[in-house]
Amino acid sequence: MKKLNIKYFAVLIILFIVGCEAPTVGYNTYEWGKDYKYSLGSEESIEIAMTFDKAWNDRDFEKMTQLASDSIKFYFGNGVQRDFEYVKSSAMTQDSVRAANGSSVDADLKHVYSLVLNPNNGWEQVKSHVVYTFTDSLGNINRWRQFERFAVKDGKVQRYAGSWQDIPEETE
Repeated sequence: MKKLNIKYFAVLIILFIVGCEAPTVGYNTYEWGKDYKYSLGSEESIEIAMTFDKAWNDRDFEKMTQLASDSIKFYFGNGVQRDFEYVKSSAMTQDSVRAANGSSVDADLKHVYSLVLNPNNGWEQVKSHVVYTFTDSLGNINRWRQFERFAVKDGKVQRYAGSWQDIPEETE
């Protein structure tokens, strides 16, 4: 009889687990999205965003163009919308200044994930956290966290936004 009770108990637990739906999570105060919950996005969108980011770090603008929509928009810490030509020109200027100063920047990807906010519109939001280390010609180091957001739809990066936060050194 004891074995029979254990079997019934085990069956009830299995039915309970199978009957439960994996919930989505999130909270949204926008009226248009009050019914939406966040869910995980696809590995494909993460790969597209990270390939785009690698191309940017490598200054492979041709590859970036292949991965971006024709109307890609860039937003940085100041919130001003920029186009691809502005970003390309700015990156080349920064590279030129660093080369002249003998300085360098290294990137260390900490994490990346993809979210679907509205399951009906095809957009995925890829979020990444990168720690950048700037070293000047004298060996002085400055590090900062960069939070990057890629809006991916139809296999193309439609928008990029980035913001950053300084990492204080222990001696400060």
